[in-house]
Amino acid sequence: MHPALKRFFAVLMVVSVSLYFIAPTHASLSATLDPSAEELLAMGPAGDNIEQAREAVLAILSQPNSCSAWFSSAEPQVAEKFRSLRFAVDSNGVGEIRKLEAPREESGYYQPYVARTGQNVGWGSTITFNAHGAFFKKDAPVRVVSQLDQPGYYASFKVLTVGGYAGASLQARILTILHELGHIVDLLPLDAGVPSGPQISVRNTDLVIHYCGSQIHSFKKLTRVITASASAPSNLQPPQAMPSKPPSRGFLH
Repeated sequence: MHPALKRFFAVLMVVSVSLYFIAPTHASLSATLDPSAEELLAMGPAGDNIEQAREAVLAILSQPNSCSAWFSSAEPQVAEKFRSLRFAVDSNGVGEIRKLEAPREESGYYQPYVARTGQNVGWGSTITFNAHGAFFKKDAPVRVVSQLDQPGYYASFKVLTVGGYAGASLQARILTILHELGHIVDLLPLDAGVPSGPQISVRNTDLVIHYCGSQIHSFKKLTRVITASASAPSNLQPPQAMPSKPPSRGFLH
């Protein structure tokens, strides 16, 4: 073979081998672009519930609407940043509703926290869900107390809600994730570990509903169709009305 041709084929082989080792596989590329997908799959049913709500939030943030515009005002690449987030489940979270009976404004029902995350944090941050909160559960036992730090006594069970949506419903899960995303991009003020935290959390949830309520509610019809057509039991439930009295305060953080 001519010496020039030998050099050509030698260079061609080196380039081919280099590309073979450098080019990412489809699986590794998918994991880089969407790092939580395989992690949620490994979580089983809990991961399935998170992934379903996560896909709904991605759909909302990827379309032009009042919700995506609000989030984009704080983070122009909000859909991409959301896609980078990780998710975890707190199996040791509080699982009871505290009914505070006291002659002052703070009296009412205090739900277990639903989810938590960091305030104004970066890409790849984590949202943690309470395994016993309204993201996964429809109801919880009620402990009656005269002060929040007292043991009290158990009285009954009560439905859990998030912003008026029934616990464990798709709408409650979407609203929960959007609330936590609001903290991540610093659209919502801190409502964990601060005075009047539960009240601030409720106001934060109301603000999310103000901008994103119509998009969240649009999944109500989808929920009913899936629930009615599924042959196996489903976690999807249509939203139920939230009791207006006494006030129910959720800890979303």
